[in-house]
Amino acid sequence: MSIELVNQVTSGMRPYPMEELGRIKNKLIKEGRPVYDFGTGDPLIPTWAPIREAILSAVPVISQYPSVKGVESLRDAQWKYLGNRFNLQKNESISLIPAQGTKEAIFNIGLCLVGRGGKKHLVYPDPGYPVYRASALYSGGIPYPVRLTPENNMRIEPWKLPIEIQQSTAAIWINHPHNPTGATVTYQYWKELIEWCHKTDTILLSDDCYSDIYDAAFDLSPTSDLAKDKRPLTPLQISSDRVLAFMSLSKRSGMTGYRSGMIAGDTRIINSIVQARANFGVGSPNFIQAGSAVAWADETHVAERRKVFTHRLKLAFPYLQKLGLIDQIPEAAFYFWCRIPSSFKGDDVKFILALADEGIITSPSSWLSEGMSGYFRLAMVPDDEATTIAMEKLTHFVRKNS
Repeated sequence: MSIELVNQVTSGMRPYPMEELGRIKNKLIKEGRPVYDFGTGDPLIPTWAPIREAILSAVPVISQYPSVKGVESLRDAQWKYLGNRFNLQKNESISLIPAQGTKEAIFNIGLCLVGRGGKKHLVYPDPGYPVYRASALYSGGIPYPVRLTPENNMRIEPWKLPIEIQQSTAAIWINHPHNPTGATVTYQYWKELIEWCHKTDTILLSDDCYSDIYDAAFDLSPTSDLAKDKRPLTPLQISSDRVLAFMSLSKRSGMTGYRSGMIAGDTRIINSIVQARANFGVGSPNFIQAGSAVAWADETHVAERRKVFTHRLKLAFPYLQKLGLIDQIPEAAFYFWCRIPSSFKGDDVKFILALADEGIITSPSSWLSEGMSGYFRLAMVPDDEATTIAMEKLTHFVRKNS
């Protein structure tokens, strides 16, 4: 008779993709080989100095528990950001709460929403962030991945789902700009999606982690006309009713290791999850909040990061396009979603493992999805020199194996 020491959700959880990529990378390093890491989306750009200085100066002599609601200076900075970036002002219908990074917030929100009104399904994009599925499983919900393809413009169209799923959906995850493909959506799409959420009483969960990572040229022509603005939108610009947006400083401000973000949206939901989150132990240290306040309040360092990402994408794109791996350069995020060379017959894992032998780390679509093969992701995090060397090695590798 076997003894179950953990529950079936835990024992059945698949290895986290980035952990496996780290194992491959460490093996290469131990062998003394050069590594070009395009696997994990952790940009190699120094964190803005004023952020680091604010954190260091706020480290206390006596450490005390932080409040899950966040310090006033952080909340003020977050409101300033929402106003500057999305023209969202304080009102009774919108509230916000800081988060210890969006990863924990995305995972924990399932505990608050699954089962509402008897609804058990969590709908999310596939490929996509693995935490959406984990959140559904650990909260006792039913994961419902929706495959993104060129045929559906890489977006979820929930009004096309089976009626029983539409009726049983507690919440739907939308992630645009999308990880891993970089796909974006239009103002009209957001309007249609929000109308569907209101019609079906579904909570819209918008993962806006990449909303500030877009083509730097778009900064030259900002507009208040949402239908014409080339910058990524948040659905909160259209409605806060049954809408929560999850925003992060990880990519925007290079604070991946500091774990800082926020949830903004429907006051009725925020008020309830504030009480729930007090039990989760997710209050950020006050010195991290001090640095976060500096980050949210400033746009200049973010604009500079956008220029870096835009440059890196343009540097690598000609190589990938010439190899026939991708057709268009993405307008947002810092990823390339590439086809596997035909000689590998769609076996993305075989391809990335063979490529790793050349020192180039990438992510196969099989590890970023629930059964999708034939693609791989490049996260444009290395600097110019490393990127150029890697692209030349990739070119040689693909041609050698064609």
